[in-house]
Amino acid sequence: MPSGTLSSQEQMMRFHTTAIATGATLLFALECAAAQHLWWETDKLEEATCLYGEITVLATHHGIYYCGANWHPGEPAGGYCGIQHNGPKERRTIFSIWDTAPKLRPSVPEADPKTIFNRFGGEGEGAHTHMLWDWQVGETFQFFVQKHPGPAKGATDTRYYVYDRRSRAWRHSATIRNPNGDQKSERSVMTIGGGGLVSFLENFVGKDGTVPKLALYRLWLGTQVNAMTCLSRARGDGVWGQLHDSYFLAEGERKELGKLFVALEKRYGKPTLGQEGTKLTPVSDRPLPAGLVKQLQALPQPRSVQAK
Repeated sequence: MPSGTLSSQEQMMRFHTTAIATGATLLFALECAAAQHLWWETDKLEEATCLYGEITVLATHHGIYYCGANWHPGEPAGGYCGIQHNGPKERRTIFSIWDTAPKLRPSVPEADPKTIFNRFGGEGEGAHTHMLWDWQVGETFQFFVQKHPGPAKGATDTRYYVYDRRSRAWRHSATIRNPNGDQKSERSVMTIGGGGLVSFLENFVGKDGTVPKLALYRLWLGTQVNAMTCLSRARGDGVWGQLHDSYFLAEGERKELGKLFVALEKRYGKPTLGQEGTKLTPVSDRPLPAGLVKQLQALPQPRSVQAK
């Protein structure tokens, strides 16, 4: 789906992974799948309102969405953000939130001049935003999401920021404002961890599944910027595991993926492959660098726009 709407979790075709390492060769047993996921453990972080994340794409192909964070999948006012490889010459960052209820729809009151915003449909409905963003393989894409009460009672604002590596500055992409609904919806829009937190890699065009794609993921949660907790535990489905002290998701033909891991070994080390339903040893608990915390405490003022 070029617009970046999330695939239905119920309709996805999962595939299972086993791995055997023999010297430099990795063998995978695969079935076709539309997406693979990381389900993060967020114990004691149910009231988090700040989320910082990193995605490092190491191999890509157009038609792929690298979702950095999907909070409350499929629930009222749940949302998601990340980067897309839309076509041979187009890449984007996207940020969207579902409706709180059929008559309680989100709006976009603040956005970067280059951000495009509208509504999405098909698999739920809500507010969608995207910006052309020329992210590169091997570079770490950094993003930050923060929720807080809106200016009027009964609404919640969710702001999405991305780090511009060229200008070395944070950039506000968009703010989505949700009207609060019933008690469940209020909890849903005011928390990130309580209703589930997922990262995923989705082949939204359903083509070129044999071509290798690989991305590393890291997330931090907290109620304030200077008290963020690193998420060190996750379980997955599809081709997933750990590489370079991060979690990874991958898609591709088994021999070509094996070659890719071998080519990356000198810089990133050997992967540890996960299996669906099992847990791996946690990755290291990294605190956010002090310099990054200062940047997140001094984010740029959002620019108001006429809400659609």
